[in-house]
Amino acid sequence: MTQFNYKTSKYIVSNLPGFSLNEALRFWKAKFETIKDFKKEVITHNALLELGAFVEEMWDEIIPVSIHEALKQPNIEIRRIMFDCIGVAKLFKELDPELLDKQVISKERTRWNEKYEPYKYNFDDVYELYKIEGYKLFKGTNESRTPDPVFAVRCWCTTTHREYWIYVPHRAAYEYMPQSSCWQPDAIKAIAWTIRINISYPKRIFRQGDIIIVQESPQSIVVRPYHLTGKQYLELMYSET
Repeated sequence: MTQFNYKTSKYIVSNLPGFSLNEALRFWKAKFETIKDFKKEVITHNALLELGAFVEEMWDEIIPVSIHEALKQPNIEIRRIMFDCIGVAKLFKELDPELLDKQVISKERTRWNEKYEPYKYNFDDVYELYKIEGYKLFKGTNESRTPDPVFAVRCWCTTTHREYWIYVPHRAAYEYMPQSSCWQPDAIKAIAWTIRINISYPKRIFRQGDIIIVQESPQSIVVRPYHLTGKQYLELMYSET
């Protein structure tokens, strides 16, 4: 049986194989905030322990791939991997995105104290919808048509105030307005689209970080998963922590 040699092996990054160790190191440094995050996601087998020890020793010296390098990369698949590793937050902060919509929602939510007693918590929740024109990300490619724009919704954790950027598709970024017979950017629709549930007529929705819990109503049945609408997001969200 051939022994794994981490120095000469080829690596898979974001489902694309064929990267050398030096290339993979720079991708990993861009993708993971800490060596702990890297080891948790990549070092998943005992055969990789030696690789993990090597990367940990080198971590502070590794130079992550940059947006400038990604934009100059002629191979479209490798460029996509670079963007994936760099992350949506860095991309949207550095590429001068256009703010399409900003909504501030005053909320009252139920939380629980140390004695598990419910209480009401009032706060303002901010949602921002941004767009980056496709040519900024994919200029220089051989695509015959102009690349589509890329959209992201920006929001903040209501407990830790940590900032999050989440990709959304074009169809989630705009809401049709019958009054004006046109499509308008809608940050609430965009954030609602990021949540999918699989029961009809939900009574309440509880959100704790990335965990979504849906309370059934008497009319609820299991259905094909679907994205929340902006109206459902505002009306059904009962607790957010």
